[in-house]
Amino acid sequence: MNEVDGAEGLDSISMDNSVGEEHQSLDDITSTPLRRYVTMVGTKKDNKWICNFGCKSEPYTGTYSRVRAHLIGLFPGQKKQGVAICSKVKKDEREKMKKEELAAKSLYGSNSRKPPLSSLPIVPPSSTANSVGELGTQNIGNLFKLSSRDETDSIVARYYYSCGISFNVARSPLWTDAVRAINNAPRGYRAPSSEKIRTILLDKERTKIDNALMPIKQNWPKYGVSIVSDGWSNCKNQPLINVLAVSRGRPVFVTAVDCSGDEKTAQYISEILLKVIETVGTYSVVQILTDNASTCKVAGDIIQARHSHILWSGCMAHTLSLLMKDIANSTNPLLTLVGTCYAKAKGVVNYIKNHSFALYIFRTFSALEVIQVKKTRFGHHFVVLDRLFRVKNALISAVLSEEWEALKKGTSRSKLEHDQIKKIVLDDEFWKDLKFVLSFTKPIWNMIRFCDSDRAVVGEVYQRMEDMLGHIEAALSNKFEMCTEVKALVIARWARMNLPLHTLAYVLTPFYYSNSWLTSVGPNGKERMKPHANLFVQGSYLNVVDRLVRDPRDAPLIRQQLSDFTSDEGVFARPQSIEDRKMMSAVAWWNLYGVAAPELYALAIKVLSQTVNTSCAERVWSTYGYIHSVKRNKLNADRAESLVYVHYNNRLLTRYREDYEKSYTNWDDFAYEDDLDNDLESIDKREQATLYADEIEASSSSLDNATSSTSLPSTQGANMSQTSRREEIS
Repeated sequence: MNEVDGAEGLDSISMDNSVGEEHQSLDDITSTPLRRYVTMVGTKKDNKWICNFGCKSEPYTGTYSRVRAHLIGLFPGQKKQGVAICSKVKKDEREKMKKEELAAKSLYGSNSRKPPLSSLPIVPPSSTANSVGELGTQNIGNLFKLSSRDETDSIVARYYYSCGISFNVARSPLWTDAVRAINNAPRGYRAPSSEKIRTILLDKERTKIDNALMPIKQNWPKYGVSIVSDGWSNCKNQPLINVLAVSRGRPVFVTAVDCSGDEKTAQYISEILLKVIETVGTYSVVQILTDNASTCKVAGDIIQARHSHILWSGCMAHTLSLLMKDIANSTNPLLTLVGTCYAKAKGVVNYIKNHSFALYIFRTFSALEVIQVKKTRFGHHFVVLDRLFRVKNALISAVLSEEWEALKKGTSRSKLEHDQIKKIVLDDEFWKDLKFVLSFTKPIWNMIRFCDSDRAVVGEVYQRMEDMLGHIEAALSNKFEMCTEVKALVIARWARMNLPLHTLAYVLTPFYYSNSWLTSVGPNGKERMKPHANLFVQGSYLNVVDRLVRDPRDAPLIRQQLSDFTSDEGVFARPQSIEDRKMMSAVAWWNLYGVAAPELYALAIKVLSQTVNTSCAERVWSTYGYIHSVKRNKLNADRAESLVYVHYNNRLLTRYREDYEKSYTNWDDFAYEDDLDNDLESIDKREQATLYADEIEASSSSLDNATSSTSLPSTQGANMSQTSRREEIS
């Protein structure tokens, strides 16, 4: 008895020349369903067979390809097999055999081996036998496809579960592209080996990324570049230094250097940065941006001595975070209140977080969590104090509950005992002091939030720092001595920033010359003035002009054009240009009206396109931690660097795809970091999962606006939709 093979053979097939009829189980399905219509003769190596339809008494010689060609003919594009088609097979029989062959190919493809049972489709068995003419209306082929699709989904899902792959990957358009490519691949396609993926294909992908970045790099000479660098240690405790090139808010990862075996001296760091400067283009670089470590400052001095037109700048957000730390750690009797308040707040947070039952009691009264923030987080002092003040009522209710009294007393890491926590939470003076500390540290936090992005906001920094001082003075108006001490700390940190570059960018920002700005009132009732009228600014920005101008002969012309710009004269006297200063962002205004003064225009565009923060470098370390993890600790530094290069820069490029809004935003999800209610409890997880957390800037409903009611056009643009902010790569 010949068994029925193939997908269409799930029902018995009755034919004149078949030996018998029998329903086939899935275990008996083969990739050669037409062999049952021939009889093999001789040994297996002879490959001789006789057609069961009786077209010829002598045996044919050949493999299954000739059997198929003899019974059903050639498929389109198939080579001739040197065997005639059987003349005894009827038309309906041949069509039936074609369906069997196609069904087998849909299951096996070009693979002759039986697939594992887990991948075979499940089809309900048929209880009755149908002949070719009695197939009926039930389309077994469609049932087969549906079952196969469900089983394929199960196999894909099993791959996710077994390999521990994030579900978010399924939302990635890149995953959709991969599945589509496999579906369109040649028949018999096999996935590349791990060796090929980590070597040949990785190198090819890096080359493709390089080519895709060319439109961005071609604009570097016009808009200028900030070289951003930061240090870190990977999971193998190998010291690394990463370097990025940032222009117009577009951070491009350049390289990461393994510093194992080398001491990270100022000379060593400067040599790494000088190599990158040569790669990017010496005259395209405007500034070197690092953290505020003394070694980095000295490295910046070495570079400035080599290239006088390149300036060194410290990270603004890091500087302001250090300012907040200075206030919290001050030994001045007037400011010890801040440190004491923070220590108590941190003790309460640690106790609740480190005692599961205490945390359970607290959660029954509050939908918000108390926040534990790492010390490396910018402004972590304010984050802890602010959240604790928000959950004040819930904490009081928790410690007054019966469950709290039943809680076992234990020692937390902060050495604060159960009764001490209750005493702190019920202390009205503690909450009064906490509210007071938040009142004059909130302006610093707001300034950190403003600077903590890749956006080109260098033109707004100087005025916002002055406004920050004004808000601090207003909050401490009744405490003159304390206000004086805080102002001294602010000015000391402010002096360590790159004030010359900030002052020049301040002078070149059109908004600060608009009538709406000049007629507004600043914090603490201060009157506004044009930037160049500020005595400190006047003595600083002209020196930077001389340094940044490549041809000294252009310096007098640029100064004359600056005079026309600040006084609304000459080519800048057009009524439209004066009116648009209050509406347009600085770069957009210069692109529209600055071309009439090409020398000053070139300088303004370069200066105003720079960043003031190293957040992009911090995100690179999040990418490194995601790629070079404990589970993948065998990656060498070079391969890890290539993976980060491809991953980071590919995420940058996706933000400028035409289908970004439709296909990528659900996958490349951004967090609203200034929304403390929803985000701060998952900061660390979010920093690993999203690499562009600061791209979307939302108005914080929880934090008051610490700046004047009159805001800059570029700041307004930060709160617009991604579509309106995303620019085309020219």
